[in-house]
Amino acid sequence: MEEMSLRGKVAIVAGDGRAWDRYIALALAEAGAEVVIAAPKPEEAAQEVRRLGGRAVAIPVDVTKSSEVEKMVARTIAEFSKVDILVNSADLEFAKPLLEVTEEEWHRVVEANLTSVFLCSKAVGKHMLEQKKGRIINIASGLAVRGLPNSTAYCAAKGGVLQFTKALALEWARENIRVNAIGPGWFSKGEVSDEEGQQDPLLRYLPMRRRGHPSELGVLVVYLASDASDYVSGQIFFVDGGVLAHA
Repeated sequence: MEEMSLRGKVAIVAGDGRAWDRYIALALAEAGAEVVIAAPKPEEAAQEVRRLGGRAVAIPVDVTKSSEVEKMVARTIAEFSKVDILVNSADLEFAKPLLEVTEEEWHRVVEANLTSVFLCSKAVGKHMLEQKKGRIINIASGLAVRGLPNSTAYCAAKGGVLQFTKALALEWARENIRVNAIGPGWFSKGEVSDEEGQQDPLLRYLPMRRRGHPSELGVLVVYLASDASDYVSGQIFFVDGGVLAHA
């Protein structure tokens, strides 16, 4: 579908170096976008995009630091003159009983998972508002809507991403900026052998009896980044192998 094409679009993938940063960037590039990969160590992912024949710029950045985020966006604008798509993909997993969570750990989890979304959306949003067009896609979690013991900090942060998505979608709806989220379930970090997969104790709780692969987020990201999703905003799409069907 021509509406799914991202040719001529500029996308920022603002993450933390998890496996899905790379796969999201590759999917966007395959759809035709020019991609900025903003993460602590982005060069390897950028090289993979270039091997596909796409244009990629690697910008080392800590997405929890406002000064670094502002410089990253300024460099993107200097390089491409615009930003059409922002994917906030940072994800810091954290599990610990609440009474054992330190104040420092709480802030670290919230900053990585929620503050990063705020900082990047604010910095990029200024330019999208000037353009009167843009797409913001936040990587949340199934735990944004479902609790999990010993994961209070993570659930709270990802729940915040969901509410941030909804509120910002309403705030910028008339500016032609669409804001949506994706809620992954349990995913592998990349390639997993059949033997390793069969030994995974989590599988008995997953309806499809396997974890998701990071590449399975790519097509949905492309859809939400494209004109095909022009009437979609403020939504969270779960990619979890059916886990939330239990709820």
